Amino acid sequence: MIKRLEALKACYQGESHVWDVGCDHGLLGSSFLHEPRVQKIFLVDPSLDVFDKLKDTYITDGKIELIHSKGQNLKIDTKNNLIFIAGMGGKEIGEIILSLLPLLQSCSRFVISPHRKILELRSLLRELPLKLEKEEVVWDKGQFYVILSLKPDMTGEKKVSLFGDDLWQSEAGEHYRQQQIQFFSLHKDEKSQQYIDFLIHRRPSSSP
Repeated sequence: MIKRLEALKACYQGESHVWDVGCDHGLLGSSFLHEPRVQKIFLVDPSLDVFDKLKDTYITDGKIELIHSKGQNLKIDTKNNLIFIAGMGGKEIGEIILSLLPLLQSCSRFVISPHRKILELRSLLRELPLKLEKEEVVWDKGQFYVILSLKPDMTGEKKVSLFGDDLWQSEAGEHYRQQQIQFFSLHKDEKSQQYIDFLIHRRPSSSP
């Protein structure tokens, strides 16, 4: 399994139902086939071509259920869910979370990895009843991937920050910081300039 998927899978905490939303090849969800604590795996994708390929691959395994749907349209009535949403833009991930969050109990969690519009997604997430359990950045095959683990929570404890608190405490995080400074220096909007200022004035993780 590639490094990014390994990092996503490592967020598992014993949930009985695993949802791979926008699953594409289904590798992440299907990697839980031999996890004894997982009762059901749901592979979800809106693409009919993807769905047909998944049927050819996984139709014989009763532990896996294939769902041809957008994440925003899911009706989750199971408890103790781990919901992966990776490989999408921040806007779409935000829409899916807004749709699914009212259906979940506090024992369920989201693990997300947005590819675009991360700052906009963070602004949304910090306004929702979600607790940030973990955030990290992974370098895999020439790209950085941000991963956040989130739990429904009404207490307001450890909200998602606008620019990330724990991302920068690693070697990969320091390289990501430099990449983000370079990328967002081309953006002139106020949010991007605030982000650059934050990144520049943070001390590198190697500093005492």
